[in-house]
Parts: sequence; C-alpha cells; structure tokens
Amino acid sequence: MNFKNKNNHMIDIIFVIALFCLFAISALMLVIIGANVYKKTITDMDTNYVSRTSFSYVSEKLRQHDVYDGIHIDSYGDSDAILLTEIINKISYTTYLYLYNGYLMELFTRSDQQLSPNSGQRIIKMDAFHINKINDSLYEFYLESSDNEKTTLVVSSHCS
Repeated sequence: MNFKNKNNHMIDIIFVIALFCLFAISALMLVIIGANVYKKTITDMDTNYVSRTSFSYVSEKLRQHDVYDGIHIDSYGDSDAILLTEIINKISYTTYLYLYNGYLMELFTRSDQQLSPNSGQRIIKMDAFHINKINDSLYEFYLESSDNEKTTLVVSSHCS
C-alpha cells in the first residue's frame, strides 16, 4: 500500500506542476496579445493625430485669412505653398505654409521681405504637401504623413 500512496502523491505533484505551467503559459500569451493590441492602438492614434492635426491646422489658417484676395497658391522653396495675406496697421504681412525638410512649416513675415524656407517654424512632420486650386473658392490639399498615411482635404473659401 505504501507504494500506491507514493505513486498517487507523485501524480498529484505532477498534475499541480502541469496545471501551474499551463496557467503561466496562458498568462504569458495574454500579456503578449495585450502588448500587441496596445502597440497597434498607439500606432493608429499617432497616425490619426498627424492627419487630424495637419488638416485642422491648414483649414483653420485658411478660415482665419478668409478675406477678399487673402489666399494665394504659389511655390516656396521646392514645395507648394499657401500664401495668406493680411494687412496689420497698414502694413501687408504674409503667412507661408509649405513643406521643408520633411516638416509642414509656417513663416510669418512682411510681404516685402524675402526669407529662406528654413526661416519658418516647424509645425508637424510630413512627407508630402500639395495644393490644387479647384476654382476661385475651392482648394484641395494632399497631405502625406511620415508613416505614409495619405489624405486629401477640400476647403472652401467664402471670400474670393
């Protein structure tokens, strides 16, 4: 009988160890799956942030300068640019929105001054920024973020 008790005791120990290993493997798999879901969520949030921020920034700038003859499309440096003109204390100022060295840039200066594209302030990292004037009051913007997220924005100007 002693031999039978020893065998049962050994089987109990092996069963408990196997159950513990199964629990540990399940917990590890759950942590790995959770980490992958978290990583994908963060990546998607970053992509959405860049797209929404760049769109919001460009469209808000256009709305702020939505006055007669206040919005122009041109090139600045090697990129398409939005030129937003305004008069402050009888002096003409221009805000340039353009792409330079992988960033959407903004430069605010007097209209009669010529500054280099590196003088602007970095707004957000971006790979492509193209502008198309559809008609007198409709502008189409093509933006490509650094993670190859391509989006298009169409903005309407009320004062042409």
